Amino acid sequence: MAEEKSRTDGQSMDIASHVIIFIASLFSGIFGTLVGGSSLVTIPVLILLGLPPHTAIGTDRTGVMAIGVAGLYQFHKKGLIRYGIAFILGIPCLVGAFIGASLALQISPAVMKRSIAVMTLALLAFLVAKPLKGVERAARPLTPRLAALGIALGLAVGIYGGFYGAGAATFLAYILIFLFGQTFLESAATLKVAAICLTLTSSLTYAAHGAVHYPLAAAMFLGAFLGSTIGAYYSERIGNVWIKRIFVGVVLIMAVKLLLP
Repeated sequence: MAEEKSRTDGQSMDIASHVIIFIASLFSGIFGTLVGGSSLVTIPVLILLGLPPHTAIGTDRTGVMAIGVAGLYQFHKKGLIRYGIAFILGIPCLVGAFIGASLALQISPAVMKRSIAVMTLALLAFLVAKPLKGVERAARPLTPRLAALGIALGLAVGIYGGFYGAGAATFLAYILIFLFGQTFLESAATLKVAAICLTLTSSLTYAAHGAVHYPLAAAMFLGAFLGSTIGAYYSERIGNVWIKRIFVGVVLIMAVKLLLP
């Protein structure tokens, strides 16, 4: 009798875990599709649910792939994606994600997380000092030099994204705004190609090492897909000004979290 009750309790806890990660992914997917940073919520939740850190990251990479897929579909319908720039970032992100995920399975991400946090705060200060940055479009001609710089930065973000992941989409948005002169709304759309490349590669790498919890990843995928669909659908009504405000808030939280042990 006691054994049967224990089994029932275990099943209830398992169902509760799936509901919790679904809800967390739903809400983080709404803002994640606009400004990135969804993994700042989902990775800690997965760890609190009992997953080891590497498995939590691998499961997160699989689940948040839905944000890229749903966002890509919605933003493509709106004609907001610049595919030329998207693939300049996306292909090196794919390569970098494999490198980063392989490294993450061997060494601690602490040093990289802290250096990324410092760089993020510096860029955020510049963004706040330039009120129109990311609000008004300032597109630049796509020169070979600009493309080469985009490739190098895309590779770096890919390595970080495969290594840890939280905030990788936010860094892609930074590149699109500062380097290519896109608005927040345009960057939210264009980065979806790179985000899919990054999450797919890192997810497969973690899966090859048995570091993905598939039932929780499936619950995450469903929640993130629904959240991303909602966020992308209402993106134009929200507008660049409010997206920038959300972006600043998410980046501040992300930087603080990355600096903490």
